[in-house]
Amino acid sequence: MKSKDIQNVVKIKYENGDGPSKIYRDLAGAVSLPTIKLWIKMINPTGSITLSSPPGCPRTVRTKAAIMKVKSRLNKKKRVSTRKLANDINISRTSIRRILREDLGFMVWLGACADSLTTLVILENGTMDAEVYINEVLPIALECGDKMLGDDCTYQQDGARPHTHNLTQEWCATHFPDFIPETRWPPNSPDLCPLDYSL
Repeated sequence: MKSKDIQNVVKIKYENGDGPSKIYRDLAGAVSLPTIKLWIKMINPTGSITLSSPPGCPRTVRTKAAIMKVKSRLNKKKRVSTRKLANDINISRTSIRRILREDLGFMVWLGACADSLTTLVILENGTMDAEVYINEVLPIALECGDKMLGDDCTYQQDGARPHTHNLTQEWCATHFPDFIPETRWPPNSPDLCPLDYSL
C-alpha cells in the first residue's frame, strides 16, 4: 500500500469517528501513532492531509526531466562518455554521474593506461558480480588493451570481489598477454592504485 493510500484510509476512518489509537490498531502498525496524530491535526483545519515538501532547496538540475533526457539518450546510444552526455544535456559531469548512479542505478567502468582510456562501460543494473564483469567488462578491457598497447598490455585490477573471483582470475590469465593475479596484489592498497581513489 502506498503512503497516499494509507493517508486516505486514515482520513476516512477519522471522518467515520475512529480515534488515532483505533486507527493505529486497525492499520496493524503500518504507520506510527505519532504520524497518525499528525495527519489528523492536518485534517481538522484543511479537510485533507497535505504533507510539506521535503526540506532543502528544490532540485534545479537533477529534475525528472533531466533524468528522463539521460535515460532516453542512453537508450539510443549505449556507449557515450559522461563528458559528451553532460555537454549534450547542458549539465555538469558530476550531475550526470549522480543521475547515472543514484537516480537510474547505473554503474560505470573505465580502464586507463599511461596515455589513453578504454571505452566506457555502463552497467544498467547497478551491480557487478563476477559473471557480469567477465561477460561485459573484460572483453572491452581486452579489446582496448590490444588497441592501445598490443602485447605490451599488463592487466591490473584492484581487490573488488568480482576481480578476485576464481573465474575472473582464470579468464584474465587465459586471455591477457600479461596479468597481475590477486596473489601478487597486496590487499587494501590505495597507494598502488590511486585511480580508484582520485578520479
